This record gives sequence, structure tokens and C-alpha cells, in this order.
Amino acid sequence: MNTSSAADKIIKSPKYLVCVDTKPECRVALKLACMKARERRGMVDMLHVVAPADFQTLGAVADRMREERRQEGEILLKELADEASAEHGITPSMILREGITGDEIVAAAMEDHDVIMLVMGISLQSSSRGKLMAWMASQLGHKLLIPILMVPGNLTDQQLASLV
Repeated sequence: MNTSSAADKIIKSPKYLVCVDTKPECRVALKLACMKARERRGMVDMLHVVAPADFQTLGAVADRMREERRQEGEILLKELADEASAEHGITPSMILREGITGDEIVAAAMEDHDVIMLVMGISLQSSSRGKLMAWMASQLGHKLLIPILMVPGNLTDQQLASLV
């Protein structure tokens, strides 16, 4: 006897979590995530992490710096969401978090059980990005139970289309 209900058979739309900042490779990663989401009738969440203020003892100055970073992050997310909507017909959700980048990425991915893949742009010129990627990979299977798609920032539109 089959005990599965109709609700058990509902297939959720895939959701891609894309880490974004001002670097060009992030736009390439967002483009690929949007193309995948459009093809699979899915969704895209964009995550931007703002570094915490380093000047804890300066009170009002730290608060002002924090607020300026948040505003810059909001502007960036809005700009990228507008681009994604215009180019791909996908309107990403915008997530702005403050903290240590790697920790916040893992936390955001773990908190949303609908996310099926973490998408990150990588640059061949940046050694700091490589350290973040190595750290993220170390979290696979330990904390992060979804695949990470690392997208080289130098991919052409044709190459991106072949990956969809």
C-alpha cells in the first residue's frame, strides 16, 4: 500500500544562493544562477555580507561606519536585482548580513532549507578568494550540506549557456 500523499509529491522550485559583492566575477555567478533558475522555474537569493565595524570603542563613529556599509550593500543588492530582472526575468531576493563572510554564507545556506546550491564567483587573480573557497569546501559535509558551484569570472555568455 502506498502511503505517500499528494503533498509529499509536490516538487519545490530550486533556489540558488549567490554570494555577491562589487567584483565582476560575482555578476557572472549571478548571471549563471539566474539562467539556471529561469530554466528550472526556480528562484535566486543574493547574499551580500558586510564586514563588522572594527572600531568597537569609537561608539558613534563605528555606528556611522556600519550604517554606511549597510547602505552601500543595499544599493549594490538593488542594482544587481534590477540587472537580473532586466536580463533574465528573475527577481532575486536580497539578503544583507553583517559578520565574518564565510560564517555568514554558511549560516544563510543552513537557515534556508529550500536552497539547493551555493553559487560563488571566483577570480583567477585573487588569492583571498581562493582562501575563502578552500574554507567553504572544508565546510561541505560538516556543516554545509549543499553543493558549491564556483563560477570563474572570465566565462563568456556562450560558456555560461552551456552550463545551464
